[in-house]
Amino acid sequence: MSEAGGVAVVGCGVFGAVAALRLAEEGYRVTVFERNRQPLAQASFNNQNRLHLGFHYPRDRTTAEQCIRGYERFRKEFSECVVTDFPNGYFVAEEDSAVTPQEYLDFCDGVGLTYELVEPARYSPPVTGVSLGMLTEEAVIDCAHLRDMLVRRLDASPATVRFGTDVEAVEARGEQFAVRTADGVAGVFDAVVNCTFSDTNRLTRQLGLPAPDRQYEYTAVFVVDWDHPPVGVTVMDGKFTTLLPFGRSGKFLLYHVEHSVLERVTADLAPSAWRDPDFGTLDRTGLEARFGRVLEGATRFVPSLRTARLHDVLHGPRVVLARRDDTDARPSMVESPGPGYITVFSGKLDHSVWAGDEVVRMVRAHTAAR
Repeated sequence: MSEAGGVAVVGCGVFGAVAALRLAEEGYRVTVFERNRQPLAQASFNNQNRLHLGFHYPRDRTTAEQCIRGYERFRKEFSECVVTDFPNGYFVAEEDSAVTPQEYLDFCDGVGLTYELVEPARYSPPVTGVSLGMLTEEAVIDCAHLRDMLVRRLDASPATVRFGTDVEAVEARGEQFAVRTADGVAGVFDAVVNCTFSDTNRLTRQLGLPAPDRQYEYTAVFVVDWDHPPVGVTVMDGKFTTLLPFGRSGKFLLYHVEHSVLERVTADLAPSAWRDPDFGTLDRTGLEARFGRVLEGATRFVPSLRTARLHDVLHGPRVVLARRDDTDARPSMVESPGPGYITVFSGKLDHSVWAGDEVVRMVRAHTAAR
């Protein structure tokens, strides 16, 4: 690396934090820019916290295999943050599922997933309206614990982290990049790693690089109180519900593929209003009405959930590949659209370890070629 340079990592969700730590371990001088006041403040925290093993993607083997690849590496790296002491069941709906029970079993066997068949009516809680049930070894991530761990690791690392600093632009300057914030040019770097997720294309377009359309979704994951021991219920494969423990909090996360999406836009950029961390599309009355629809969809399969009570909501933008409804493909991608400029695109927290390795490999290849 040149004396004037270093590596800028934009975004300090789990992918930005892990990439920064890995780069710093390799001897690179790293500066992290995060517009929020703490790491994991948006998409990394505002999700289902599922530690994916691949069960969720029977229509896209690539995504499933990436999940299998990432699962054990994440568990090893962040074992303290992984919650495994609960039954976690997957079920195939009797109606409107995109896969049949046999297709789902064939998929699980084909990618080498381990499971135990279970009678849905004997599961706790009993699950209705499904034709197949299985116990899995999937876990969840306690994101509050993960955030604390990453804060400690970043504090102990040589990386410089600038919280509350919004990157307004990235400009090419010959073989280097100027990172501009509201205060002006914050530094000139030899490489930039864009881990902003929903804001990736904005910076990419500024560099004159291709920025393909994405499907942007503003979602609400509901935090609920429910008088039941920790348990997971995921109904496949369509516009159904997921219930998972909210880390070790004693509460649950309730999500519905359709009703939890408050807005959906397919474009090259997300709506600019979504960049505001305080942005919300529903007032309390609207939020409770939306929760009612999510709960109605959930009790179709888990009748005992009718006693669940709304506690809080995790809301924010997420991004998936556009026009993939036929396969539900959700791969993670670490790419270099231009020399020295790397983008990380993923909604799977447990892919962050291998993605960090890919970032290091790409930065090393770029700096070695200079």
